[in-house]
Amino acid sequence: MGGARKVEDVMSYFPSEQTQAREAGRLSAGLLGKVFGLLAFSLVFAAVGGVVGVQLGRSWFLPFVIAEFALIFAIQALRDREGLNFALLYAFAFASGATIGPIIERYIAAGMASAVLQAGVVTAVMTAGLGSYALVTRRDLSRLQPFLFAGLLGLVVAMIVNIFVGGSVMYGVLSWAGALLFSGMLVFDVNRAKYLPDTMGNAVVVTLGIYLDVVNLFLFILRILGGGVGGRR
Repeated sequence: MGGARKVEDVMSYFPSEQTQAREAGRLSAGLLGKVFGLLAFSLVFAAVGGVVGVQLGRSWFLPFVIAEFALIFAIQALRDREGLNFALLYAFAFASGATIGPIIERYIAAGMASAVLQAGVVTAVMTAGLGSYALVTRRDLSRLQPFLFAGLLGLVVAMIVNIFVGGSVMYGVLSWAGALLFSGMLVFDVNRAKYLPDTMGNAVVVTLGIYLDVVNLFLFILRILGGGVGGRR
């Protein structure tokens, strides 16, 4: 899920001139306020989707995954259509939750509810810490873009290979690599919000990016703590 969005979104606009930082900083407060509000509502929709996904069962997993991909592209294309962009973002969060819910449910059914709780706590702490760093740093993090993009492509290819020929060692390595990669993605996406114009379209796209960073970070941490009991996403 995260891979498709990142290939599309990580190449998006990010000013690298530090001389623009002061003016952009005046805009960022409004944009970040919008992003955090949209993110909070997105998480609520994801939670509802998670409950629905568990009730519907595995037969609905693939349709929801397909819907996620379609909605990612729709959000990118219709980012400036106010009202519709909100609906698409929340629909994506709902579909995303519907695919995550069954994964979490399988961990709980396997007696690993503590791993789910620990993964949630670790993700929350890391998100707060990494997000705070991204907001206060004066470094030009745009230089991370090519490395993150290359890392994403490498992770996607390696995960596909792991489906057919991988083992437990490779699975563990990829879990740690994914957690590190999406930690970097989170820092990048939060930091770039400081430099984007304060528009609702930008807020929706940045929210989508941060949401996916947090969700994928959680899933990779869960893989590390739970050994992949819930399956691979």
